[in-house]
Amino acid sequence: MNKLRSRKFPRKVSCWFFWLACSCTVALSLSSVRAQKGDNIRDMVQQIDQLRESGKYQEAIPIAEEVLKYCEKNYGPDHPEVADSLNDLASLYGPIGQHAKAAPLYERALKIREKALGPNHPYVAIILNNLAETDREMGDYAKAEPLYKRALKIFETKLGPNHQNTASCVSNLALLYEAKGEMAKAEPLYARALKIREENLGPDNPAVANSLGNLAALYYREGKFAQAEPMYERALNICEKAYGPDHPATANLQNNLGALYLDHGDLGKAESLFKQALETRQKLFGPNHPSTGESINNLAWVYLDQNDYARAEPLFQQSLKITEQASGPEHPNTATCLNNLGMLYQMMGEYKKAEPFYERALKVREKSLGPNNPDLVSSIGGLADLYRLEKDYAKAEPLAQRALQLSEKTYGPEHDMTATSYNNLAAVYVGLGKYDRAEPLFQKALSLFEKKLGPNHYKTGAALDNLGDLYREKGDYKKAESYALRAVEVTEKARGPEHSETATCLDHLAAVYEATGDKAKAQPLRERASKIRKKPETKNATTQTTP
Repeated sequence: MNKLRSRKFPRKVSCWFFWLACSCTVALSLSSVRAQKGDNIRDMVQQIDQLRESGKYQEAIPIAEEVLKYCEKNYGPDHPEVADSLNDLASLYGPIGQHAKAAPLYERALKIREKALGPNHPYVAIILNNLAETDREMGDYAKAEPLYKRALKIFETKLGPNHQNTASCVSNLALLYEAKGEMAKAEPLYARALKIREENLGPDNPAVANSLGNLAALYYREGKFAQAEPMYERALNICEKAYGPDHPATANLQNNLGALYLDHGDLGKAESLFKQALETRQKLFGPNHPSTGESINNLAWVYLDQNDYARAEPLFQQSLKITEQASGPEHPNTATCLNNLGMLYQMMGEYKKAEPFYERALKVREKSLGPNNPDLVSSIGGLADLYRLEKDYAKAEPLAQRALQLSEKTYGPEHDMTATSYNNLAAVYVGLGKYDRAEPLFQKALSLFEKKLGPNHYKTGAALDNLGDLYREKGDYKKAESYALRAVEVTEKARGPEHSETATCLDHLAAVYEATGDKAKAQPLRERASKIRKKPETKNATTQTTP
């Protein structure tokens, strides 16, 4: 059974506009801060900025709290300086996953700004945007959307439709729609932001590279490789020209282009780009920065796709160690690293090793994000699939059902993550021999993948392969052959002819022919699949990290 995997390669759009106020209100507050505060407080504000830029958010928080106390004591609880200090402190909680702490700070800052400036001031819009970002990160899309729209309306009215703050807010709203799986709404907004920036800043401005990267990431998610690749390449060229090779923005785009090649099965290009990004991040941030950990994680994925477990495992472990030290043991990014190690051990067939990693990842996400956050879907689904492989269907079935229910609730019934959940619940029913319950779920998953991602996406190929497998099990060999042939065609096109998933589809097609006694057709398929799999594969990996 071809289980669909979910992996995240952070897009790093935050370096441009996630925390819009960090570039806008901080600058505004500093002008008065430096005029009104003592030397010690000025130094503290500068120290906060330096720590934020180096990713040392935990170290910056107590200093930001001291600045906030100073402003409250000297200016009163409703002074604009207090609003700026609240905003600054909230912006430090976001990157370490403590959104529940950030939200009330932004809400208080918003009330102060609205009272002082009225409901339609651009400074109010900045905080509205940041509060919306926090709600989006917490998975509360219904709450985030009207905040983004209100902020956008203020920017358009007060600053104009072509202002850079307007473009940033448009991009953030697009990011929300993309998170909801509403690609048709997201695409024109990304395109609008790109047009504003090209017309106002010129075609080679780094902000244009940001918009190109966002649009490329959307196409990447939709499986539109031919459209995404040139956009990423153009964005990378802009950043290399503007900043040089050793800049965070350049490394971010190398990371994202590498992710594109990884999903397309071009592991050589992916490895090269991930290594370049890693080298840059190590040079700029040091060996223990979260961005360095991200690059190490992504390089590990290359080796995982090559079935080179001995090289993948220590990298995943190193990424976990870095992330845990930098962000804390209960940060969502730590959960992602734990989930990846669980998947590694699952692929190695070391199910008992995998289980505590999946379980801890789920607990971390539930605690840090709440029980209804969409990020829980991959953790719950991964644990369900592990139990399926262990043939513990009593545990697998309710978890797979929970993943589907949560996905339908948070992403919506037509999101590609919901399609993945349909697929994985169907796989449980196949294991239980409940083919009549599995078939409509597989068909629903296939229909959604074709609709949302297109007929030539690798997930569509996996869904076709699963249906071919199902019909073979049911003895309907004519249908099985039809789906299996399509699965090979789609997967080979999407992943490449030498990818391990292509080998899986070839094996499944061969199994159909073997079931019908046609060994002449089956043998060359088996031989080709075997040849693809002749890559470094070592399952004797290093000592397990304690989850």
